[in-house]
Amino acid sequence: MSKFIILVFVLFFIDISSVYCESLGNNNVDQNVNTPRIFYMPMLSYTFFDFGDIQSHNAMGGLSLYRFNPNERDKLFSVSLIYNPQILTGIPSDFPNLYHTAALSITQKINRHKIDGTFIALTDKPLYGGLHTFIGMAGYSYALIKGAHFSMDFDVKLLVMDVGLTLDNGMPWLLWPVPSINLSWEYEWITFGFIPPGLWLTIGPKFPVSLILKTGSYNYDASLWYRHFKNGNPLAEMVGIGIGVKRDSSDMMISDGGKYGINYDAIYGTFRLLRLFEISGGWIFNVKDEYKKINWQTLFESDDYSDDSMYSGNIGNGFFVSISISMNL
Repeated sequence: MSKFIILVFVLFFIDISSVYCESLGNNNVDQNVNTPRIFYMPMLSYTFFDFGDIQSHNAMGGLSLYRFNPNERDKLFSVSLIYNPQILTGIPSDFPNLYHTAALSITQKINRHKIDGTFIALTDKPLYGGLHTFIGMAGYSYALIKGAHFSMDFDVKLLVMDVGLTLDNGMPWLLWPVPSINLSWEYEWITFGFIPPGLWLTIGPKFPVSLILKTGSYNYDASLWYRHFKNGNPLAEMVGIGIGVKRDSSDMMISDGGKYGINYDAIYGTFRLLRLFEISGGWIFNVKDEYKKINWQTLFESDDYSDDSMYSGNIGNGFFVSISISMNL
């Protein structure tokens, strides 16, 4: 299940970045508004976590390219590449202290049709640490309903991932079809969306004060925002200040066939400037680390399943500080 969560997070991150690109594009429409435009977005971030007994240095660098029609706000093509090294100190000596995450995503949209592909590698090796350390995905989506306020897409993805399920001949079963129905509603005072296994809700998206809720399989994020708009235009956000509470996790795949993860809750605050610079920080509590061998039984992380390969412990409370920069070129 952790692999599905990481996949959803990466895709959600890419979608959020695309919304930002489209917003800036709408603010700078030239005379020929029907001409598709291309934007480049470099991204950098650094986050320090103090989990009590364990500290984490988490850096991220990425580049995204978007081609879209600013008049129709319709993204036609996108490609994103993200690399994230993570260094842990204070973890048990049996586990590596350096982990790598690399993600490549490509999307092409033609009218109501959309095709996309994603590759994600999570490993203590530079790129490849075995079949269980990567996810490949090819997907197709069709817009069944595309209204002014409501849209519904039929989506089917073919995942390539090793979860420890083997055939009678000992070969791993790697192919996993995942169909879904994606829904979204957009009004001036509320937006709502559902893409399994997560959903999001924004109350007051075009008002200075708004409430944002996001949920996944077992993670969530609830935040209250105040935003200052230039000339009252919601697309021209100058300054944003938010406070919130969330449950999150950091999962690292190990080449020996296991997963080392840290789960935590946090109360945090965020300051955002022009959607280009953002700094966040907060208090972390209920921190737990765990180790599991990746196999079919632990895929769904059943509470009543355990074996000798599993390890779990409480490692105290702490804090985090995060700084991120992105720009539209």
